[in-house]
Amino acid sequence: MKQILKVVCVVLMAVWLIPIEGVHAASFKDVSKDNTLITEIDYLVEKGIINGYPNNLFKPDTYVTRAQVAVMLTRALGLQTTNVKDPKYHDVPTTHTYYKEIAAVQNAGIFDAAQKFNPNATLSRGDMAIVLQRAFKIKGSETSYFTDVSEKTRGYKEISIIYNNNITRGYDDGSFKPNLPLTRAHFSAFLARALTLSNPNLLKDTAYDYTYAHYSLEDKKQYTLKYQYSHYDGKSDVWEVRDLNSNKVFNSELLFSDGVVFGQGVDRDYDLFYDLFFGLPLRIGVIQHEDDGGVISGVRLTVKATDGTVQAGGVDYNNVIVLEEKSIYSDGVSTYYFVDEIGLVKELYNDVVVYELLDRTAN
Repeated sequence: MKQILKVVCVVLMAVWLIPIEGVHAASFKDVSKDNTLITEIDYLVEKGIINGYPNNLFKPDTYVTRAQVAVMLTRALGLQTTNVKDPKYHDVPTTHTYYKEIAAVQNAGIFDAAQKFNPNATLSRGDMAIVLQRAFKIKGSETSYFTDVSEKTRGYKEISIIYNNNITRGYDDGSFKPNLPLTRAHFSAFLARALTLSNPNLLKDTAYDYTYAHYSLEDKKQYTLKYQYSHYDGKSDVWEVRDLNSNKVFNSELLFSDGVVFGQGVDRDYDLFYDLFFGLPLRIGVIQHEDDGGVISGVRLTVKATDGTVQAGGVDYNNVIVLEEKSIYSDGVSTYYFVDEIGLVKELYNDVVVYELLDRTAN
């Protein structure tokens, strides 16, 4: 009977790992379009790192196993699975279905050498932090702010690092719950975020003047705007803006970044905050939820890509940060395209191009 159960488990795991062609997260019957983790799940599915089950199921709430994590990390990192060194886990013989993947992640130093690997055991949130920090060699502050994570907690350093890289936010009560087992949805989110982690400079380069095509949603007119760096006001870069055709002066743009947060706004007398304000580094997924407090509450910001592409002003840009903004106060969706060391190159409101970088010239 035990042998039969073992065979059934192997078959089920194999089915879970077989790619289902043409499937995206939004098409899974058990993953709603409003799921806050859909961007990350979709990313891994499209990359072939994780797959669905038959009947268009993803089973997001099923716990992920250590063997499944080994397979996904092997795929995500492109680890070599030929001529692997036997890690000599007592419960992972060379005949094990995922021996090569388990050996590959152990050889890479992601999992510890030990007598047993426990391939069918769950992975805790604390252990997730450890394997992701090791796998992607993530660096950062080792200060923890979680109420249930102290220096005595296993994975304290790694938990702190992934938190300070915005890979995890923890729970609303300030806890991290390091011993809680991970579901497929949650591990997918953490893995996708680690894979897409990026810390770009989103500021405009002050050594250049920028020329944008601008369609005003207010007066429905087309403008050609020139942005010239004016000065640093003690907090933000101030850019003067005017229309090249009519010489009309627009409100100055304010840009702020200290490597930890980025802010973008318009210099208006009644404004005391930035129109865009979010933490760095970036990774795909929701980075600000409409239920979050603060002066920009009611807005959801989602990073759709950190390695996207876009054409603006006849130029093809790669490694583009694609940021989507939705507000509970309107039906419109704004999409921003940022390029490292250049700044904003394009902005859409629904399907309308409202800003497009035409040219940059040294000043």
